[in-house]
Amino acid sequence: MSASCKSEELMSEKKNIKINKNQLTEIRYLALGDSYTIGEGEKTENTYPHLVEKLLESEGYKFSTVSVIAKTGWTSNELLEAVVQKNIQEDSYDIASLLIGVNNQYRDQTLEQFRKELIDLIEITSNYLKNKQQKNTILVSIPDWGVTQFAQSVKKPKEQIRREIDSFNEVIQQEASNYGLDFINITDQYRKNGAHPLNLVADGLHPSKNIYEEWALHLSKAFKKKLKLPTNTQNW
Repeated sequence: MSASCKSEELMSEKKNIKINKNQLTEIRYLALGDSYTIGEGEKTENTYPHLVEKLLESEGYKFSTVSVIAKTGWTSNELLEAVVQKNIQEDSYDIASLLIGVNNQYRDQTLEQFRKELIDLIEITSNYLKNKQQKNTILVSIPDWGVTQFAQSVKKPKEQIRREIDSFNEVIQQEASNYGLDFINITDQYRKNGAHPLNLVADGLHPSKNIYEEWALHLSKAFKKKLKLPTNTQNW
């Protein structure tokens, strides 16, 4: 067969390929939270939002944006205020994650206040997602910092911290159910391995990349169910 014939045949094959526009869309990810989301004490590339990006891109997904709105020490109210001030436009993101509440617990704020602010965060986040796909938001449970070295320096007993964390996580799980959102429980496993020196950064409180890799794996699996992976990986 001549070179010209081969070229014509290849062009004909290309014309018959059906391209799904969703396959060509680059993902825009919004991660909301506090010190656990920015990865206090860790390199940015080792934080779970960026590890989610890395994991999914290794499977063929493409990202255009990974936006993190988080700060060490933020409560749900402080996160909410920061998000509002950003004045984010509708349809700015495709997926979102929310991990917040540990500082509410640490500061002895009420569950009632937390629930109200969590609901506000869920609802405002849905406005930022493409076509207001609220179910593309994933809620993550609060890790139990009572197992860490840092907890030894505070007066509050570990068992009390545990009970309070459980109460806040119950609120998160309830609201995830109410809104039909995925809820990822990272707390149980963290209680088993969060105290290991290799799983903590220098401050003895915040997780290292080893922990964030686990969280990112859970999140990436959940996000994959909401995103369309190209079935044809050839670039035409």
